[in-house]
Amino acid sequence: MKRSTRDRILIAVLAGSAVATGCAVGLHLASAKGPDVATVDAHPTPQQSGSLSIDFLGDTMLGDGAQPLLDRHGYDYPLTKVTGQLDADYTIVNLETAITTATQPAIPGKQYSYASSALGLDALHRAGVDATSLGNNHSMDYGSVGLADTLAALNRSGLAGFGAGSTLADAERPLLITSSSGDVSVISLTEDFGFASTATTDHAGTVAFSARSVQRGVDLARAAGAEFVVAYVHWGDNYAPTNNQQRYWARMLVDAGYDLIIGTGPHSSSRVELVDGVPVAYSIGNFVFGAPGRFDTYGLLGVGLAVRLTVESQGASLRLSCLRTDNDVVRYQPRPCAPAVARRTMTALAPAPSIDPGGSTATIRFTARTPS
Repeated sequence: MKRSTRDRILIAVLAGSAVATGCAVGLHLASAKGPDVATVDAHPTPQQSGSLSIDFLGDTMLGDGAQPLLDRHGYDYPLTKVTGQLDADYTIVNLETAITTATQPAIPGKQYSYASSALGLDALHRAGVDATSLGNNHSMDYGSVGLADTLAALNRSGLAGFGAGSTLADAERPLLITSSSGDVSVISLTEDFGFASTATTDHAGTVAFSARSVQRGVDLARAAGAEFVVAYVHWGDNYAPTNNQQRYWARMLVDAGYDLIIGTGPHSSSRVELVDGVPVAYSIGNFVFGAPGRFDTYGLLGVGLAVRLTVESQGASLRLSCLRTDNDVVRYQPRPCAPAVARRTMTALAPAPSIDPGGSTATIRFTARTPS
């Protein structure tokens, strides 16, 4: 079970270089294999020997509309009905908020700026989350100070953070998950949200899509020894179908050599497709997201996808399952979908041949690509 696995997970910390803002970059390990990477050594339990399982979950933010419930019931409250589901060897979420006590948003006029308590990170860790991607449009809501606070809070909570940093070199460090079943790297990329949010050689931020960043991500991962490379990306329009820009970057990622693409950003879930045999989950929707949401406004069923990657010597597979995430329905406690909703979701979003008997989950089997 994951709890025994998590007890043996080793997170090595090497302090990054300080910058003028005082941003301390933690949870990095300088790998002897090659580039500087954020490394986690995941040792599967004996029952799981020969395979490595990684759960990818969607947009996560413990605050905003959920804050009165958090204050009343505690930060474990939103996770109560999903805790038992987080039993993979390793679990990653998209943390779509700054973790800071700062009160002045960095981007004037931005409609939504999120600042949340570090208590939420502790709750995520207790529930079974191991790492957070910061490559999104909210990590820099409170500027470099907010990002420094976020990285420090992640360090204290025991969660790995990747996809944003005090400089571009810090932000583009891959997450490398090492195990006896092989090494898996996760690369965080996001749309370009402007200078204030984008990392440069001397500016804190995230890694924006470009031909360079797409190729550099997979190159860094392979140089660090990864046999399997995942792009965990933030793109698309809120509550909208997959757009041409997402398809363009998906093709770029496939051509660059990524083995799997997991998308977040629109808050609603989109269809999973195969592009030259590479699974592309264009949007897995929300996980535990504290904003009220607007699913009814757009005529959408508020569901997210929990995506489990299993890597074995003979190949890889994705298991898709359904989470009910519409806060008008679940009152800020996401939960597994009822069977009828799960079947409806798989029929709408999963490739038809992959839908499992009973229709409530789907399994896509595929082969990792051989690096060129």
